[in-house]
Amino acid sequence: MNNKILIKNKNLFNKVAKHYDNQMFLRYLTNSQIKMINFAKIKEDSRILDVGCGTGNLLEILEKQNKKHALHGIDISEKMLEISRRKLKRAKLRLLSAEDVSYENYFDYIFSTEAFHHYSDYHKIMNNFSNALKKNGKLIVLDFDFGFVLNKIFHLIEPGNNKMHSVEEFRILFKQHKFKKIVQKRINLFLLLTIGEK
Repeated sequence: MNNKILIKNKNLFNKVAKHYDNQMFLRYLTNSQIKMINFAKIKEDSRILDVGCGTGNLLEILEKQNKKHALHGIDISEKMLEISRRKLKRAKLRLLSAEDVSYENYFDYIFSTEAFHHYSDYHKIMNNFSNALKKNGKLIVLDFDFGFVLNKIFHLIEPGNNKMHSVEEFRILFKQHKFKKIVQKRINLFLLLTIGEK
């Protein structure tokens, strides 16, 4: 992994962790995540990984929705995980980067919510996600897409932002890594949802 990007992101998210769940942002994030979950149609008793789980908002929603899911979360920020651990009752949490995911045929669903533009090696990560999913498992990526010009500006001003992907770039990336049944949908104007099946 590109250590400069990892260190920049780790420092950023350790610094903002205590402010991450402020009311306005949390309401927007939760609303987006509920729409994403509903669209993904998660099956009962699923094994789910949240990559870049942050303060555990997605996992908290999933815990409340279904007591039978086996929930896992990883993040590079110790401070974010501290908050997650206080919120969550059942999820297994690890300090780990997306580039270091090494599970094999383990998960039914992998989520990456508003984190994808912070990753450094997209092809390695997509391989890791594919390896970690069971056959017919689903990769679900929700990330910002403001359009070509604003993506370039956001890339420049947000610390640790490695690359903003367009609708077409996400579709190509999923196809390159042999994901099928790819569907894409806009959620809350500035978020793009991309789902692919292994």
